[in-house]
Amino acid sequence: LNPVQENNQPHESYHGYAITDHYKIDSRLGTLKDYINLVEEAHNRDLKVVMDLVFNHTGNMHYLYRNMPDSSWFHHFKDFTRTNYRATTLMDPYAAVSDIERMQNAWFDKHMPDLNQRNAQVSRYLTQNTIWWVETASLDALRIDTWAYPDPSFMDQWYRNVKLEYPDLFIFGEVWDHGPAVQAWFTYGNGINQKIKIPLESITDFQFYYAINEIVQGKQGWTEGVARLYYTLAQDFLYKDAFRNIIFLDNHDLSRFWSMCGENMNRFKTGINLLMTLRGIPVMLYGTEILMKNYANPDARVRNDFPGGWPEDKVNKFEASGRTTLEQEAFEYIRKISQFRSTCNAISAGKLLQYVPEDGVYVYFRYIESQVIMVVVNSRDKSSDVQFARYKESIGNFKIARDVVSGNEFAIPSGIKLEAGESYVFELKP
Repeated sequence: LNPVQENNQPHESYHGYAITDHYKIDSRLGTLKDYINLVEEAHNRDLKVVMDLVFNHTGNMHYLYRNMPDSSWFHHFKDFTRTNYRATTLMDPYAAVSDIERMQNAWFDKHMPDLNQRNAQVSRYLTQNTIWWVETASLDALRIDTWAYPDPSFMDQWYRNVKLEYPDLFIFGEVWDHGPAVQAWFTYGNGINQKIKIPLESITDFQFYYAINEIVQGKQGWTEGVARLYYTLAQDFLYKDAFRNIIFLDNHDLSRFWSMCGENMNRFKTGINLLMTLRGIPVMLYGTEILMKNYANPDARVRNDFPGGWPEDKVNKFEASGRTTLEQEAFEYIRKISQFRSTCNAISAGKLLQYVPEDGVYVYFRYIESQVIMVVVNSRDKSSDVQFARYKESIGNFKIARDVVSGNEFAIPSGIKLEAGESYVFELKP
């Protein structure tokens, strides 16, 4: 969920990131008791709940901003100053001090004053609030919004304090920037030009997102399209454990994946295949399974309500009877491949081997000793004949391939023809 805390702002409070009371559930969503009940019911269904926390800023209607304990709780400028949104300033060996300070201390937006985490009271307040939420609601994990923007020394100490209380709590941070090296710099175990030790164990993998969207838009080139995905994964040496990265096709800030695919079902399924079989922890935005669409300008368009669930709704897409034929096809495809993923040890615990893309065709394998998964992708806008001889190293002595979605089995041929934008996930068998 996006942040559920109170956002009592006169404008633009639908997104949840302009908090006005850290200890109160937004009344448009319900009460604290409702939230606790939601978590309990989720746990009863073997589901986990992640809370989205915001440490960089509040809404300007927050009572702590309107009546500050002291002026040093927030960063102030003579005139409104917006952050430059450049996380690269934190690692850039040539960065101007003024650029670093603007990145970290300027405001995220006009209605989002920047918290000063170097103030000991602010630091303690945010840390105690985190522990209160985890303890009160029995949370399973935390997503930290805009990880790169708060004071790094605070984020380090906050992480250690929370982990001291909850060693098994999973924590991942949102870092929306460009380039694998920039992204990996914020993760634990990297150590390259890090001025302080960074503990972050998992990160939102925007480089994966950029690559996948180039693929489904049909881009081709030496470093573009499917080659960009290859190069992105080839740089996983920058991480201590890239398999903990959060991978996604879109999110609440981005244009919806179905729209980015040009509403092409082959390319849509290819994106789902990549999401469900590559390294990392897949995250899917609600409504992807029923082909919800729209472009993120403004971003409210991509956050429309899921159709159904209320008595007055004319259409209920929670039920198959409310979905179109195309929506049902997408729903069933995601259901089948995600169910396969949940039982596939080669994906959950296996290694990854990828081949250099050629002519827009990308092939990789997920494997353990007892199981091998082969994924074949044609990213071109025309059909391709894929010859399997090149992949003998990984196919080995396997004789049978099973399409994990359809369940069909066939003798492994010398090659296969893929239509434009088409892909398959095969489980290889003796």
